[in-house]
Amino acid sequence: MHLKNRLKIIFKFSLSGKAFSSFPHYLLAMIRTINKPQPGDVLSVNRGLYKHYGVYVGNNTVVHFSGGSGHELSAPKACIRKATLEEFSKDEEMQIETRCAESFSRKETVMRALNAVGSEKGKYTLPWNNCEHFANWCRYGKKRSVQVEHFAANLAGISALAIGAVLVWKIIEEEII
Repeated sequence: MHLKNRLKIIFKFSLSGKAFSSFPHYLLAMIRTINKPQPGDVLSVNRGLYKHYGVYVGNNTVVHFSGGSGHELSAPKACIRKATLEEFSKDEEMQIETRCAESFSRKETVMRALNAVGSEKGKYTLPWNNCEHFANWCRYGKKRSVQVEHFAANLAGISALAIGAVLVWKIIEEEII
């Protein structure tokens, strides 16, 4: 399948300011199919349990933080690498992720990505320095992974639920005895 049929763009809007501080960071996502990414776009590909991120730098090339072919999550082999769009997408649908936030120009985003090629940009660690952190640093100047934030929030919720269930069980158990 051609890449033009496997690419979507996602605009993520956020509101800043005191009046909206309790709202989630991303409030709205609009998806539309496009034919080709532009240099400086942050791309993502759904890999099932996670999304893999990179920066499109033009000429059918993506710069991403990866352990290499078949080893995206391999910390010992991870560094900033170049890949073709096809190698990056692995025949999966790609998305262009855009936030309404202050960002570098497309040219500056590309330069930041290309200047990091071959480096470890800090050692790869899934929770603190992964491909999404790298792509967001290139475009927005801040290392951030929404996937990690969502995972941590879900884990905290599950933990609270488990603790609550244990406490309820103990209360019920004591009243029966």
